[in-house]
Amino acid sequence: MRTIGAAASALERRQPGLLAALPPADWGLLAAGAVVFGAGQLVPPYTNSYKSWYPTLRKPDWHPPPWVFPTVWIPLKVLQSAALWLVWKGGKGDRNKLALPLAVFGLHLFLGNWWNVVFFGRRELKPSVKWMGAFWTSVAGTIASFYNVEPVAAYLMAPTQVWVSIAALLNYEIVRLNTVRD
Repeated sequence: MRTIGAAASALERRQPGLLAALPPADWGLLAAGAVVFGAGQLVPPYTNSYKSWYPTLRKPDWHPPPWVFPTVWIPLKVLQSAALWLVWKGGKGDRNKLALPLAVFGLHLFLGNWWNVVFFGRRELKPSVKWMGAFWTSVAGTIASFYNVEPVAAYLMAPTQVWVSIAALLNYEIVRLNTVRD
């Protein structure tokens, strides 16, 4: 948070009055984006694993090319940030109203990152399917809990559910194609 405050102070020194001109909601959206994008920074990128190990795995014919993954995830993270912001605004600080949606959203962020640890970090194919299932379920739970606070936020999360469904099928197929049968 100190870094954000320092950046805001530097920005204000360069353009006096700029920060005061921004509506407070924009700060909430910025904070939501920091949470969503920042959560991914808690997990190493596993670049070596992605470049050396992952290409050796057998994949289904419909496997997307590597450039598709960041191309899809970045807009999804933007939509998730907007959804989180809308829920925060819609909940109006009511702890009872926000507790479940924020907890489930946090679980969704954790499980998405944990799947990366299991699949790319530990290279544990079979367990990754179970973690992907938990991740998929947490996204569905996020949608349901967001809908109760702010329906538009739930709709903004829906594309993530679609992509995680595709990722889950891809995960399953990679495990199936690379598992030695006894």
